Amino acid sequence: MPFIVIELAVFVIAVAFVFIAVYLVRLSNTVQTTLRRLDETLSDSRVAMDSVLAQVKPVLSRLTELEDTTQETLTGINQRLSSIETELVPLLKEFRGTVQAYQGLGKEAYPVLKNVYQITDDAQDITCSLKTRVEQTQNFFEAVREAGETVQTVTEVTRSGLSGLAVQVASMAVGLKTSLEFLSENLIKGGKK
Repeated sequence: MPFIVIELAVFVIAVAFVFIAVYLVRLSNTVQTTLRRLDETLSDSRVAMDSVLAQVKPVLSRLTELEDTTQETLTGINQRLSSIETELVPLLKEFRGTVQAYQGLGKEAYPVLKNVYQITDDAQDITCSLKTRVEQTQNFFEAVREAGETVQTVTEVTRSGLSGLAVQVASMAVGLKTSLEFLSENLIKGGKK
């Protein structure tokens, strides 16, 4: 009788081992299928990302060119404004002095002097306003440059491999969001001024 119990126990163990082996084979097949699908999905995603990057690169290139051109234009405007201010303010001061010297000519000189004062004030207001607009435009293109750098960093991360991709993409998304918020706030501020 103890021999039968031992044989029965061995049989039960053998059956359990067979079930475990079958389960492990099925589990292995399921994991292989899942990994194959994941590989296909990643390959498709990479092809899509490459396609998007191919479309984004010319845009970034054009934005960089536009930024450079705009920066050159803004620098030229700043130089011209400085030279205008440098030459115009002393000229207007001299003109004020001349008008003051001729105040004794009578009542006809008073309206001319009043106009000269108004022109001087208007010229100074225009100069200040132009400088403010130029500074606002420079802030806008700085935000565009930062957004471009963020997109370029995402591109480099994608090309370098997929290890740690989730963390890097999340970081890039936060950077892009911050850049867009900065851009949005400056456009809103620029519109209100």
